[in-house]
Parts: sequence; C-alpha cells; structure tokens
Amino acid sequence: MPSLKAVIGLIFLLTSIGLSCAKAQERSADYERVTPADIKWAPLPSMPKGAQIAVLHGSLSKPGLFTIRVKLPPHFKLPVHSHPDERVRTIISGTYYSAIGDKVDEAKLMVFPTGTFSNVPPNVWQFAETKDEEVVFQISGVGPTGINYLNPADDPRNSH
Repeated sequence: MPSLKAVIGLIFLLTSIGLSCAKAQERSADYERVTPADIKWAPLPSMPKGAQIAVLHGSLSKPGLFTIRVKLPPHFKLPVHSHPDERVRTIISGTYYSAIGDKVDEAKLMVFPTGTFSNVPPNVWQFAETKDEEVVFQISGVGPTGINYLNPADDPRNSH
C-alpha cells in the first residue's frame, strides 16, 4: 500500500501535468500545422519554368525562420546558382541530382533519393536537375533568402 506522502506526491505531479497541458493549449494560437491538403503550390518566378513553391512557414523576404516546399517537374535543369543563407533540405519524393561547382558537369551530380537530408552552406555555387520523375523537397532556413545565378542570362527574372 502506498504511503499518504506518495499519494499526495502523485496527485501533485498529475495536477502539475494537467496545468502544463492547459497552458500549452492556451498557447495553441502560436502552433502551426500544415497538412498535405493545405499546401498551395504557386509558380516560382526566380527559377526556370515549371518550378513551384509552397511557403509552409515564415516569409522568404523577412528575417526569421522559414520553411518551404519546392516541386520540380521531370527533366528540370537548375543552372549554377547560390543562396545567401544556410539552409537544410530534405527530399520528400523523387530523386534529386545536385552538385557543387561553378560549371555544370553532369559527372559531378550526386544522387539525393527520397528521404535524403542535406545542409546547403551559404554562397556556394551549385547546380541541379531532375530526371524522369517529379521531385519535391523541403527547405528550412533563416531569411531573408533568395537565389543568385552565376550567369545573369540564366536568371528567369531577367527575361521580363
């Protein structure tokens, strides 16, 4: 039989847990949830035609944490580019091919199958492509963010 002291301690612990849960629920306005059905894809004008983006959290143009998903069609080529910020990337579906370098060289492409995580340093020249399938990946970083092309002629924003 547990002692009265042990029972009182257990009641105190359960009450504390209940109060903590109630306080967490009060803060639920700060909690974000995005289901696959909530994702809204839009064209990504800073990348070649066919790229799409969904902003899941934050703003790409403001300081702070952001999370996006990027969808690339089959046979997509992303020219040599860099980003001003450090970011982490996880391949959600498909197989992505990417390499570091200031010149496209398909022999350097590394395979990033579904589930692959990578850390992309800031201001590093890189290039990428997809092959016979659509690829979706998720990126998180601290903004503001952007994309810079080594060759200005590769930047689709310059064609307007």
